[in-house]
Amino acid sequence: MLRCNILSIFLAFSLLAGAQDWKVVRENSQKAFPKTVAAGNYSGIAHLHDDIYAVVSDKSDSALYFNFRIQVNPKTGELEQVENLGFTERTDGTLNDGKFWQGQEKGFDHEAIVKASDSTLVITSEGCCRLKEYPVLPTSANAPKISYQQNLWESRWPSSDFYPNYNFESLAFDSVRQYLWTISESTLRKDGQPATPQNGLANQLRLMRYDWGKIKENRNKENNGKEDCSEQESRKKASRYMTAYAYQMDQPSTHKKADIYVMGVSELCALPDGQLLVLEREAFIPKIKIGAFCKCKLYQINPLNSEEFALKEKFSSDTPFLKKRLLAEWKTGLSLSKRSFANYEGMCLGPKLEDGSQIVILLSDSQDQYAGVLKDWFKTIVIRKE
Repeated sequence: MLRCNILSIFLAFSLLAGAQDWKVVRENSQKAFPKTVAAGNYSGIAHLHDDIYAVVSDKSDSALYFNFRIQVNPKTGELEQVENLGFTERTDGTLNDGKFWQGQEKGFDHEAIVKASDSTLVITSEGCCRLKEYPVLPTSANAPKISYQQNLWESRWPSSDFYPNYNFESLAFDSVRQYLWTISESTLRKDGQPATPQNGLANQLRLMRYDWGKIKENRNKENNGKEDCSEQESRKKASRYMTAYAYQMDQPSTHKKADIYVMGVSELCALPDGQLLVLEREAFIPKIKIGAFCKCKLYQINPLNSEEFALKEKFSSDTPFLKKRLLAEWKTGLSLSKRSFANYEGMCLGPKLEDGSQIVILLSDSQDQYAGVLKDWFKTIVIRKE
């Protein structure tokens, strides 16, 4: 009887594990909305409420985020309208009241954003090598005021840990389990060289999970009334609630010499079942620009069912890299007749379709619509659990 029960449990678990895979139902073509979305350097996106999304720019030192309205077809998931509604909050936490504002800090290079609660957001700043929590301030003058710096969380890292322009690019928030996820864009300095067409390496990255629930529980005790702390102290506090995993990217797809080459994880997205979507992005730009391409691969991983890999451990042949499953891949480029090049850097979950399928929304960074050639492209992919 015992053997039979064990077998039944094993079979049930196997069926459950098999049901964890997601599949792509539909991959919709990318679209641009030049009449309602001004040229920008949009790099991260998070769903706020209804059809309103928060979008960060990696070149804005004033707007904390922009409010976007994104409307999709409820049957196909195709984009119908995207509109930049402007911003309401500045990087210092004050409202947009029309007055000139200039902050003390510059070069934020905001790359990703998530909604951590009804009242707070977390934003990654590549320029400052940090993850930082911000309050979502009321947009109405009659709404109750929220005190700005009140035990808000941040995790700061020394810039020496990263190669230039290769630190925090991604964020994902699991609201069910209260986990905050991030990963460096490319290999850390201590772990080797970043991938290039010449060395053909596969980037070895460290996926990090912060237990947001425990952080919230202990933030008052941890701060001891302080509003700020040193970089070392900030990192030490954050690491108490952090778990790490090993992630290996694919190798470069080209061996040609580039004027600009970027190979890294550009975004993460948390799925309702605790798994993650990982967006691997390879951008190749030659000196003459014609022939440039951006290749994107969307993978599914299940870190909560995988072996951990401490930050202090070194990569080796025995490293337990996360198993990844390819869901979708696409390539855009720049030629004499085609201008589809799109460097996708932002990704979040959108609404569900009428049939229950889940929409994934992606946005690209056009570098302010560089030279009038690039566009601010948006794309949706529809996924469903198998």
